Amino acid sequence: MHDDGRALGDDALRARLRAADPAAETAPLPPTWLDHRMEQLMTDTTTTLAAAEATTPARPRIPRWMPLAGAAAAVAIAAAIVAPLALGGTQPTVEQLAAPEGGGLASGSCLALDAATIAAQEQAFAATVLEVGDDTVLLEVTDVFAGEVADRVEVTQVDAVSSDFSDVPFEVGADYLVGALDGTITGCGVSGADSPELRAFYDEAFGG
Repeated sequence: MHDDGRALGDDALRARLRAADPAAETAPLPPTWLDHRMEQLMTDTTTTLAAAEATTPARPRIPRWMPLAGAAAAVAIAAAIVAPLALGGTQPTVEQLAAPEGGGLASGSCLALDAATIAAQEQAFAATVLEVGDDTVLLEVTDVFAGEVADRVEVTQVDAVSSDFSDVPFEVGADYLVGALDGTITGCGVSGADSPELRAFYDEAFGG
């Protein structure tokens, strides 16, 4: 009789516990519920990450050829700078002018020199004698007043007797003022040693 009372007490305790449980009357979850819920959570997480990546601006990609092109350009620029230096710099241009015709002042056919005659020259320049050979003279152009003149001018050495350059031939290191028409040096005092008198005519002719 003691055991029956104890059994009834246990049953009453279980009944009270079930009555106190709020989920006691809830139907049990199916066995696949947990798997289905986990799949939903994984799908939601993947969708959220994809949306975040879509809204994040992509970093611009640098084409692989751009660094190579930059390196090639740098090499080309360096070569353009180094090559002239290795070759001793840019070579000066040289042109030839013929000597005055008719003997210049010695011919006795020259008119009085004026600035208008000098201004009419196609080429006019100042130069210093660099070299004097047997028959030729190399002039270094120091200033150009009219026309296009090369860096250096080669002319025929004048005769010491009939010279139109102050009756003296070209001398190394001396300075000259030269006018030319049709590739020929003009005589009659237009071309000669760079004296104050001739320089004054050139300054007046070309606004110096």
